[in-house]
Amino acid sequence: MNILIIHEVDWLKKVTYEIHHLSEMFSLYGHKSFAIDVPDPGKTTFSKSITKPIYNYHRVYDNASVTLFRTPIIPIKGLHRISAYLNSYRFIKKILKENNIDVVLLFGVVTNGKATVRACKELKIPVVHRTLDIIHELVREKFLKGFVYNIEKTIYPQFDEVLCQTPFMKSWVDEMGAKNSDVIAQGVDSTIMKPLPVDLELQGKLGINAKEKIVMYLGTVYSFSGLDAIIEKIPQIVKEIPEFKLLVVGGGPDLSSFKQNAKDNHVEDKVIFTGFVPYLEVSKYSSLALMFINPFRIIDVTNRLSPVKIFDLLSCGKPVIATPLKGLLHDFPQNNNILIYSQLEDFHKNIISLLKSDMLEDIGKRGREYVEKNFTWNKVTERMVNEFSHLLEKKKSNLTD
Repeated sequence: MNILIIHEVDWLKKVTYEIHHLSEMFSLYGHKSFAIDVPDPGKTTFSKSITKPIYNYHRVYDNASVTLFRTPIIPIKGLHRISAYLNSYRFIKKILKENNIDVVLLFGVVTNGKATVRACKELKIPVVHRTLDIIHELVREKFLKGFVYNIEKTIYPQFDEVLCQTPFMKSWVDEMGAKNSDVIAQGVDSTIMKPLPVDLELQGKLGINAKEKIVMYLGTVYSFSGLDAIIEKIPQIVKEIPEFKLLVVGGGPDLSSFKQNAKDNHVEDKVIFTGFVPYLEVSKYSSLALMFINPFRIIDVTNRLSPVKIFDLLSCGKPVIATPLKGLLHDFPQNNNILIYSQLEDFHKNIISLLKSDMLEDIGKRGREYVEKNFTWNKVTERMVNEFSHLLEKKKSNLTD
């Protein structure tokens, strides 16, 4: 099968994400795997070389091979997105024809969603959308929210299938008019995300004392991440756990405000901000922590989610405290005792309680065993390939009728 994944992010600059896992897993399963992205020229890049195709690309798995085609753009920040929008239809159709693509797995919506659907319909190629987020809810500019929502409302009925992350996301795409939707949860590779001995070199590099008790947050830092609520409670935590320190592994649009928040609360010596780190090094950073937290505020943009980082963190064999997002509760029911659920206002109490507990190792082991049994990239890949095969059989049947 020739499978093409299309997204509207920069494949090379994007943190390791489902697009990377799936594209590479498809190739390891014997399929020809192709991808189209939208290159980001940065603030100063004017070189056209960033639109050259990349062959035999892989980031996660050494034996994987993905051919990455880069949408033609004007290599100037801002103009690159507009030019990608205008160039996508012709470019995508060209790639579909030249590589005999059988099925398209689309992640994008705004920049190249309409272009993908149009090209695929003309060439009678099934297009499957993978819905992980509600895009208009992530748009910060109020004047753009309505524009993006209208695109979503127009495009969802045109997909041959929509594969969602959680049942709550499925309900939303059904409301948007999706005619064929299903749920496939996230995956994890427990051979990459695994418990490791404390990385002493990294510990020293970050200035962490061996006696300090590290609690780690992983992921993109948004305003809804809830880190401000944790930072503000650090003085109370330190009264009970003087060795406490918060390790924030990740970056994002609101990172600077949280750094300022730490200064305002006079706890900058108790918080370490690393910025983004390579995916394959996450386990090393995890080795420094006794436990992980995901204090997302429960709002519309978060409540439908089951963040992939939760699967990765559980696979690293440490306890995870998380706010009870509906998406998480579906994948990790409360009575399974895999995640430790807490309301945001009680997070500091649960952090203190858990750090004083002698159950850390047992809780972490139980979480790792659960994700190894129920959530793997192999299972996700097999489910997706099965869905693609059904669509192709249906297409073949329609052509012979």
